[in-house]
Amino acid sequence: MTEHWNAIRRHWQLLGSPLRPPPEVVEAYNRELDLARSHVVMFGVTPELAGLGARMTAIDESADMIAGIWPGDTESRKAVRGDWFDLPFDEASVEALIGDGCLSVIGAADLRRRLFASIARVLKASGRAGIRLYACPETRDDPRDVRALALAGGVSTFHDLKWRVAMTAIGGAPDYVVPVTGILEQFEQMFPDREGLSTRTGWEQPVIGTIDVYRNSSAIYSFAPAATLVDEARTFFNDVRLASTGTYGLAERCPLLVLRSPRHRE
Repeated sequence: MTEHWNAIRRHWQLLGSPLRPPPEVVEAYNRELDLARSHVVMFGVTPELAGLGARMTAIDESADMIAGIWPGDTESRKAVRGDWFDLPFDEASVEALIGDGCLSVIGAADLRRRLFASIARVLKASGRAGIRLYACPETRDDPRDVRALALAGGVSTFHDLKWRVAMTAIGGAPDYVVPVTGILEQFEQMFPDREGLSTRTGWEQPVIGTIDVYRNSSAIYSFAPAATLVDEARTFFNDVRLASTGTYGLAERCPLLVLRSPRHRE
């Protein structure tokens, strides 16, 4: 996974919404979690979210991601190396926790449940967590429809298209997982003419080329439906709900999963 994230880091400035959260998403975290006076723990080093809360501690396993993506430590924020599944915080000590797309990048259902358990362990009884999802629809898109939509100008960004393609590549896979190499293969089958895609959409070739970071990668992503993730979370939290994150392209598949009242203290 280290090489996978190093490749993404090198292309970070070419990435955009919905992979990188637009201002609407930042507003949604604040609105739904009331972060202004809280010490916020964040999974990953998403720079757009680094200013949330009164204080922030960002946790990432990759020193290269911290060095290359994090906007820098200040008196009110810092980034540290750490394990999301074994957070460096005492039980019931965290006021607020956020993560952007983190459930998709860890893979299968057993790992998603481990992450929910990790959050529940550290969250205060009055604490709250919010994770923006990349959730596939209950009925899988037909790849032909996705191709036609993109070529007709109906897809907001290349990264919007990339997630739509990924969601068609899942097929009937258990836990809704897909190797990222499978996302690339599906894209190349659906859009063999990258120059033509660029001409039809106005997306620059280097931006389209960011999908090549998936070539030879060992990473596995998951794109479970939102209802599945809500059911998984309810094993660990009494209060689980979904909140809108805006109207940007693919926002309807990127709700905020809001978690409160961890069950481990019942």
